[in-house]
Amino acid sequence: MENGINNWQRRWHPLLQQWVLIAATSGNRPWSGAMAQATLETELEHDPDCYLCPSVSRANGNKNPDYTGTHSFDNDYPSLSPLAPANTSEQPEFLTTAQANGRCRVLCWSERHDLRLASLPEKALIAAFELCRDEYQLLSSAKDAQYVVIFENKGKEVGMSNSHPHGQAYAVPFVPDTTLRMRSAQHHYFADHGSHLMQDMLEHEHTQSELVVTQNDYWSCLVPFAARFPFETWVVPRRHVNSLLDLTAIELKHLALLYQEQLQRYDILFDRITPNLTMFHSGPCDGDPTSTSSCFHIAMQPPLLTPTRLKYLAGWESSAGNITNPVQPEFAASQLRSALPSD
Repeated sequence: MENGINNWQRRWHPLLQQWVLIAATSGNRPWSGAMAQATLETELEHDPDCYLCPSVSRANGNKNPDYTGTHSFDNDYPSLSPLAPANTSEQPEFLTTAQANGRCRVLCWSERHDLRLASLPEKALIAAFELCRDEYQLLSSAKDAQYVVIFENKGKEVGMSNSHPHGQAYAVPFVPDTTLRMRSAQHHYFADHGSHLMQDMLEHEHTQSELVVTQNDYWSCLVPFAARFPFETWVVPRRHVNSLLDLTAIELKHLALLYQEQLQRYDILFDRITPNLTMFHSGPCDGDPTSTSSCFHIAMQPPLLTPTRLKYLAGWESSAGNITNPVQPEFAASQLRSALPSD
């Protein structure tokens, strides 16, 4: 399949309940703008200047333990905090505020400074996913937690502040806007059809023939029909699950392996370490009965259009709220299928 078979098409994003523009010819415009430079592999197993490496003192003076394997701790510079001040005065509607309380955690995948999730040995990779599950359980069990998200910002192109391979986990006492939209969409789909949106999408003939990149007995990796980014992929469970806590040990293992395979496909396709945003989407933990319709899945959004060109959100997208994807999703899937990792 060639990019541009449907040059101009609006596609409905069933989770976000919004339109995405597929404009496969726009990516062929002559380009004289900024070029992305590939991140180089580091050869340092331990970097004494890295705030996340074992036995190193962090910027606030706290010293990391001499850890091996995974390590997690409360973020020294959190975006949300249990110490956030409460509102103390009434304000007009256009000056409305709310307390920015929550908990932010840093998740180090390994003591090794030079190993990314794409390159961790299997045992260490599974340990990293077990850490994600354990952190989710810890944070979601807090009395005031309504939502927990685990994510990784990989690469300087997406604002990674430290090159040591790590992720983050946020627990917040509210349900974020995107999650509210996803929950509503999946709840109403289940009410209308008696089946789950993500599994119906996955099992559809067009998804299986044109959009699936790779799959195993428990998980499928696919390019969404209304992908918002050129090579966006989702890892979707073959059965409906609400969060990492619903997974068996074998399901968690095969999730880790499929996720790693997809990271390797990105690196092969772009011939570089691929910058990437990874988000673990779970159902809210706020006790709302409609949350049971929300399906856990992983979304990956590399910002690359080519190895040296970034996909930017420009004036149209910022003003309209509708993302334009310059790559046909079916074409992206075919390219990723061809990027075969070596055994």
